[in-house]
Amino acid sequence: MLATLILKTWRDHWRAILGWSLGLAALAGVELAVYPTIRNASVGMSKLMDSFPPALKTMFRITDYTSGPGFLSTELFSIMVPLVFICVGASWGSSATTTEEERGTGDLLLTLPISRTDVVMGKLIAIVTALAGLGVLLWVVLVLGSRAVNLHVGTLDLAWACAAVVLLGWVYAGIGLLIGALSGRHAIALGSSIALALAAFLLYSLGPLVHALQPWLKATPFHWALGNDPLRNGVPLQYAGLLVLVSVGLFAAAALAFQRRDIGT
Repeated sequence: MLATLILKTWRDHWRAILGWSLGLAALAGVELAVYPTIRNASVGMSKLMDSFPPALKTMFRITDYTSGPGFLSTELFSIMVPLVFICVGASWGSSATTTEEERGTGDLLLTLPISRTDVVMGKLIAIVTALAGLGVLLWVVLVLGSRAVNLHVGTLDLAWACAAVVLLGWVYAGIGLLIGALSGRHAIALGSSIALALAAFLLYSLGPLVHALQPWLKATPFHWALGNDPLRNGVPLQYAGLLVLVSVGLFAAAALAFQRRDIGT
């Protein structure tokens, strides 16, 4: 029954999976296609980057833009790719338990010989594996594309960067899932999880610039996932473990909240 629920969740979201996959591959492909122009104009680009305000370079962690790791860090892993994984995680997590309830089919689902915990577990496994699959797809596109355009970045370094955004997506999937399990409302869960992601991103971006925010910088999932520049240095094991631990904690809290809440349809 659990496997059936996982397959049903994938089937219900196959259009979204396909759309995000194509969009992510296209995004990576376009950026890789631009890189030879950036590399060939490295002197001019370096001067241009040097002319940027220091605050802007600090906010977006722009360093050595014309190198492979510097280019990908700035163009893909500073905003766009993390945003994709957060959106996928938050949207799927927030709809995991709320969609059935809002459609009026929650009672029917819960009459099946499967516990509420298993319902959450089945949907959760589908979400986690979908995000992991997107991470693998991104890694394959970047590995093949970087070789095609002579963008020199290590295969393992790319794996670390892709794993970092997958873990970030898991965290916000957990937040969406928990708020959805508590409220029973998809809009509330999605809006709250996206708002929390934006707040964390602002803190991560502005923290190095504002002295009062610096003590809080290390409390953001963005810092755990991206603060160590994973394309050059990987993800510290303590931060990777923290991302996993927070995700698991959110998943467990969501399962408990869904188990205890009175479901009305």
